[in-house]
Amino acid sequence: MYDKLVRITNQIEDSTAILVYADSLRRRTRLARDGSWFALVVFGVVVLVAMIFYHAPELSANSTGCHGSANSFTCTSVWLVHGLFGSGLGSSSPLVDNVSPWATTYWVIAIFVGICSVVAFYWLRSRSSGVVGRIWPFACLATTALALAVASRGWVTIDIPGDFWQRGMQALFVIAIALAILAALERRLSFSIFVAGFFALALLSSLYNVSNLFQDLGIGSNWNGSYQGLPNLILPGLYLLVGGVAFWAVGRRSDRRR
Repeated sequence: MYDKLVRITNQIEDSTAILVYADSLRRRTRLARDGSWFALVVFGVVVLVAMIFYHAPELSANSTGCHGSANSFTCTSVWLVHGLFGSGLGSSSPLVDNVSPWATTYWVIAIFVGICSVVAFYWLRSRSSGVVGRIWPFACLATTALALAVASRGWVTIDIPGDFWQRGMQALFVIAIALAILAALERRLSFSIFVAGFFALALLSSLYNVSNLFQDLGIGSNWNGSYQGLPNLILPGLYLLVGGVAFWAVGRRSDRRR
């Protein structure tokens, strides 16, 4: 009876050890193919470079939508649809809201290139590590979200607060959706929480002038006029960039401990 009890105990210990090893192996496998930090860095750069298209030139009486004399003129909101993809990811009134009519063109190209870069990174990492995982759902769903966002340029009459469209920050939600899809594939709680934080920043940038927050903190007192929209990109862009570096550093440390 005692021998039988010992055998059962040993079997339980062996089973527990196997489960612990399997769990450790699963974590190592995910770490070996993890490219979430790279996605954060890529899209962080995409957001920060977009600042080029959110600084309007000085207006004059000869500017489109403006009229009057050289010393006294007024400008009205004008629906300008230029660029290759309309204004689905930019403001409907670029001159008034300091958004270039080419902003959507930039967002579409930059986000698509970003998606391709992340897919390529995962593919190269899988070849070097020998660990193959699914990345096609990210590529397909993120590209679909981008296409729907571009098509939304004619949907401004739906029941969404006007501020959502005014600042031309819709592209941040496309990036947030892409990262959420990646988080679902990675199944890491820390990354999922980080992506949720970016969703909150995207909402803040769409509905609020972040320059007010910067001025309250005594940062960048010159964020006004044609520069007013830049903090709405600086905050989420730095959030992604710093987060990507942090996740990379944590991953490196965990890799050294293996």
